[in-house]
Amino acid sequence: MEAANALSYTFNSVRHEVACGADAISGLPGVLERAGATRAMVVCGPSILAHSGVVPRVQEALGGRFAGLYSGVLPHSPVATLDAAVALARQCRPDALISVGGGSTHDTTKGIATLLGEGGRIHDYEAQFRPPDKITYPDLSPDRLPIITVPTTMGGAELSRGAGFADRDLGRKILVADPNTIPGYIIIDGQALATTPVGILTSTAMGQLRIAVETVYSTKHNPISDALALHAIRLLVEHLPRCAELDLDCLLNTKTAACMASLAGVGGLGLNTAIAHHVGGIFDVPHGEANAILLPHTMRYNAEACADRLALIADAMGLDTSGMSEDEAAQSAADGVENLRRSLGLPERLRDVGVPEDGLELIASATLHDRALATNPRPVPDAGPIMAVLWEAW
Repeated sequence: MEAANALSYTFNSVRHEVACGADAISGLPGVLERAGATRAMVVCGPSILAHSGVVPRVQEALGGRFAGLYSGVLPHSPVATLDAAVALARQCRPDALISVGGGSTHDTTKGIATLLGEGGRIHDYEAQFRPPDKITYPDLSPDRLPIITVPTTMGGAELSRGAGFADRDLGRKILVADPNTIPGYIIIDGQALATTPVGILTSTAMGQLRIAVETVYSTKHNPISDALALHAIRLLVEHLPRCAELDLDCLLNTKTAACMASLAGVGGLGLNTAIAHHVGGIFDVPHGEANAILLPHTMRYNAEACADRLALIADAMGLDTSGMSEDEAAQSAADGVENLRRSLGLPERLRDVGVPEDGLELIASATLHDRALATNPRPVPDAGPIMAVLWEAW
């Protein structure tokens, strides 16, 4: 589709200003002005800097407002790279941060903002989870640099307060939930999305489908979250299969659906999110691929506690459930997700992405510390259910 005919809109909520268009990056000067900033540090990974023109487009749009570049972001936002980024930010002294990339870049940028405002180590601000449903958050100040994001994947980290930082010494991710690092400005640029490999686009979109699914059956679901999450599912099922064509309108519609899934967030997801955090953090599995592999299995695990909610998901996916019981419709939803993943050519088993059999217990142990378990519809009292899901997915 011609860029002139691609999806274009603006959306303003209490937390976010979203600008969507084929060339939304060109509006960066106005965004920076509205943020009250004059010096922006750009954060990205080495791959996007080397293999696409997105970062140079951002720098060109900024002109004299460009204050520096940190390009060392690595998958899963390792603590060491966060520390290096913070050190550079202290030298550059920006008054805004611009995150260009996917979830690891957005998480790293949030971590920069937290540590510039609070000092210390990121470990000092970890959300503490005690099974089955107790979460304790540290007290944080409101002193944060504004964050502007230019997402290049279908992931939705730019729309949340959560961030995860891989700590290899601990063997898990440090999970932080700093509400003052929610990016205030999201620039959805169709040309930027089109520079991303198709496999990353489709796997990260499946990760957002996971958010929508878990939102629908989270113990915190509500009518507003249902409306956003179920419509996100409808749009993802409609547009995701055509992402490989790199049609700008399709990409922008898919990304919009992905954003809706995150906007539907109810402050808690579930077992899939919890396991995927540590599959990726421990074994370097891309977050989207981990979520896509696990999702049918966690849906089946949860079905006995929320078949009625899964039936809603099946309906949103456009599956014919006429004459089915709720239990049958729930299984149909899980099967539908599995079929969608297979049609996209994404990995199907954990062993296919390098997770060793003897690593499953390590993942299960780390998952027990994950706050996403607190709102899973079926309680996870110990490592047993986690291991059962991991074996099914392995």
